[in-house]
Amino acid sequence: MIDCETQQLTDAFDHLNQCLAQFRNRLLLEQTPSATKYWILNTNDTDLSLSEALNLLTDIWYRNTGDGRRTQNLYGLIGVAPEIIPILHQLNSAKYQFQASVKAYRETQRDPSPLLHKRAETLNLSLQQTGLARLHLKQCYRQFPVLNKRPNKVLFSWYTSGRSIRKLSVNEAEKRLLKMDISQLHIQLQLEALAKIPQSEPLAQLQQQVPVMRANILWEENGEKIRKAKNCPLPIFFPLDESQSLPEYNTPSLTPPETRQRQQRSDLIIDPEPYLPSLRIHRYR
Repeated sequence: MIDCETQQLTDAFDHLNQCLAQFRNRLLLEQTPSATKYWILNTNDTDLSLSEALNLLTDIWYRNTGDGRRTQNLYGLIGVAPEIIPILHQLNSAKYQFQASVKAYRETQRDPSPLLHKRAETLNLSLQQTGLARLHLKQCYRQFPVLNKRPNKVLFSWYTSGRSIRKLSVNEAEKRLLKMDISQLHIQLQLEALAKIPQSEPLAQLQQQVPVMRANILWEENGEKIRKAKNCPLPIFFPLDESQSLPEYNTPSLTPPETRQRQQRSDLIIDPEPYLPSLRIHRYR
């Protein structure tokens, strides 16, 4: 007898596959070419067709040599018939439901990969022949950026200054250092440095985040400008009538800049120099 979590997981996976197929088929088979206008950022010497773009967007597998932590990003704009927008929202909902089912399964059972792979073989007998091995969960989870109204302008830019901050106590930092090789001189020096500050002093552990493509989106309603910024690792979808053109947009570089483009703020409350370099822990100013 199949337990509840297993049934929910397989049902969510089946539903996700159905929504992906419906989305792809509606755009490729049921729309006239003029009903889908798009722009995809790509190398200068090649143009990506809509079919190729959709293959990448609906790909939920990675090959044996793939890295499950990395996703295939694709930047651009895709204007679709208004009736496609609810299908996209349904697809995003299926992605969220599948992610929640995987989390529930992991909490009560085990690694869901073998179960999902077996399920996929049932749904797609050519899976092994194409060289695909495991489900790429991050590509299953990531939401498609969807706008319910055509924007007037979209400006893309790389955001390279993102970072996560975790607050730690001196005691927590000490425990983490003690788990490292304390015979090493640099660890001993950091333990000594930690002993010099008050136990009550809060510390900050910083983690630089990978560069992301950010879109600054502009609408105009009743003579008033409305702006919204969002990270867009995938193309932005929005409704577009056949008589309308794509909104104004810029063409950013295909790769992020190697160096930080913004000047560092002078009012930062965290010391930019790490106090405990081995743990990326900083003091507050």
